[in-house]
Amino acid sequence: MGKYYSFENGNLYIFTTGLDPLLDLHAFPRDLNLFEAESAWRISPRVAVVEDILQLNAEKAKIVLSLHDYEEVKIPSVKLEEYFLDIEEELLIDGLLLKIGLPLQELSEMEDA
Repeated sequence: MGKYYSFENGNLYIFTTGLDPLLDLHAFPRDLNLFEAESAWRISPRVAVVEDILQLNAEKAKIVLSLHDYEEVKIPSVKLEEYFLDIEEELLIDGLLLKIGLPLQELSEMEDA
């Protein structure tokens, strides 16, 4: 379905849906200190989280992510944390539908059909 990232509460969330694989964490330069021993990060099969990312590093990470066809979305961190633990794509559906421009009313009509 897609490859996405979101900045929420100072954290960077990188995640995928559908059959898309998560980006190889070695794609990020070491000097960004995103996935190094000195940084606070965690990973699940579909989500990588970097906590307390510096703004400059966040801007550089955006460039790397865009080069790998990741799209920025705005999804509340509580939903992203639930997705980290449960990997149920339904948790993200509202934010992703808004990203592609499908009104939520159309979604409920599709579900009713």
